[in-house]
Amino acid sequence: MRDIEAMPPMPTERSVVRQLAQLERTESAIVLASGMAAVACTMVSLLRPGDHLLACRWLRPETHRFFSHELPALGVSVSFVDPTETRGWRRSLTRTTRLVYLESPVDPTGRLVDMRPVRTLAQELGIALVVDATLASPMNFRPVEHGADVVLHSASMFLDGHGDGFAGVVCGSDAVVDEVRSKMQSWGAEPHPVAVQQLARGLKTLGVRVGKQNATAMVVAQWAASQIVHDGGVSAVLYPGLATHPDHAVATACFSGYGNLIAMTLRGGDVAVGEFLSRLQQVRVHDAERAARLGGVESVASALPDGAIRLSIGLEDASTLIGDLTQALE
Repeated sequence: MRDIEAMPPMPTERSVVRQLAQLERTESAIVLASGMAAVACTMVSLLRPGDHLLACRWLRPETHRFFSHELPALGVSVSFVDPTETRGWRRSLTRTTRLVYLESPVDPTGRLVDMRPVRTLAQELGIALVVDATLASPMNFRPVEHGADVVLHSASMFLDGHGDGFAGVVCGSDAVVDEVRSKMQSWGAEPHPVAVQQLARGLKTLGVRVGKQNATAMVVAQWAASQIVHDGGVSAVLYPGLATHPDHAVATACFSGYGNLIAMTLRGGDVAVGEFLSRLQQVRVHDAERAARLGGVESVASALPDGAIRLSIGLEDASTLIGDLTQALE
């Protein structure tokens, strides 16, 4: 039997990684079993015992937990930086800092991290800059164009786009991808062949899907903002395409599309959120029993803390979605 490590990738996988590298403007790419596999294999590929990781405090819970618990057990120290603090990145540097990590947009808040000060710092000191751009997709944000060395994706979301795939992606130099491949094989984090085929299917429609989602999300966000003025049950709306978003300037300067994620805060708090979600008819509700992923063809609503709702806009018409949201607010 041939050595598995010596076997070349299947034709579908070769095509997929070539497309991913082209989309992210990198030398190479690799598909792994999951988004967290992509994070873990990248971190242990680029960091060694005694190194220091500088990470943005705004991270998805799974990544934050891995950085807080698993990396220290491997001898890597970690510091978390509040990106809103002036010069916070530079103040947190140590002599052993080897890598800076951030996520933009951030899950679940939808905040955007300004890469410009981080890029300057990383280039000045020769530190690797790794960016998880899952919630943007390469259609809206290509971190390498803004100084990143490695780009990560949970491919189960926008890249797959149909809610049935499960994979992770690492895009970077040939050397980085080779090292990640070695760790992937050692840890048994190879993707299932069906997942690679599903990812290939999703990439065929990525541009069309994201373009539609961007346009529809802007219309829905503008409608939601109008509810604030007319006392329609909404007290706040967060969407990067609106001038009221705290990171609107970053989105305009660094992103080519504002994305599909909208956060609405309801005047009635958590009670109103529960009633709102129970009344939705066209928009799917994200819960443990009806798992749905962001960035797919279906619009999904989920509860956030403090009386807020997150909408992941799919491919439905804006009028259909606004009609459903309107009746749910009444």
